[in-house]
Amino acid sequence: MSSQGVGVPLQQDVSRTGRPAPDLTDYPVREYVTAMALELARMARWDGDEALAGALEAASAMASGGVK
Repeated sequence: MSSQGVGVPLQQDVSRTGRPAPDLTDYPVREYVTAMALELARMARWDGDEALAGALEAASAMASGGVK
């Protein structure tokens, strides 16, 4: 992977095996973070940690584009 900044498309690097690295520019990061944060919020709430659940729900809203 390239060590470029956030928001800059990754270049195709070649690993030690000679194969090109996967293209991660189309990876659905925000969708993954949204789903994972909601699941973690459910777990936190189940464990009685309402503050953590709220923070995770806020992170999910931010990842889904609801908060910028």
